[in-house]
Amino acid sequence: MPVYNPPLDLLDAAINSIKRQIYPHWELCIADDASTNPEVWLLLQRLVLSDKRIRAVRRETNGHISQASNSALALANGEFIALMDNDDVLPPDALYWVAEATVRTPDVQVIYQMRTS
Repeated sequence: MPVYNPPLDLLDAAINSIKRQIYPHWELCIADDASTNPEVWLLLQRLVLSDKRIRAVRRETNGHISQASNSALALANGEFIALMDNDDVLPPDALYWVAEATVRTPDVQVIYQMRTS
């Protein structure tokens, strides 16, 4: 998850939507893209301390969404990745269904869900 000066309430909602997943085997990797609002990094540090599955890095210079995403991806240890914005909110079963799809179809390369509402 790349972040740059997001509204803190939206960032918190996005992160909490991951923390509330019924599928417990996830890792949230966040790259703060040199936000000028110091509260962003303070919030991320508190979240990292609250859950060992959350990892964060603070970039020294703003690299925009592409470089920030790459910085977040560099933290990842898992076999699969999901990209999300700092204002996305997932339903509690979202990662469960992704995991179920990978078990059902072991050779899956890409899973894409279009928003239906």
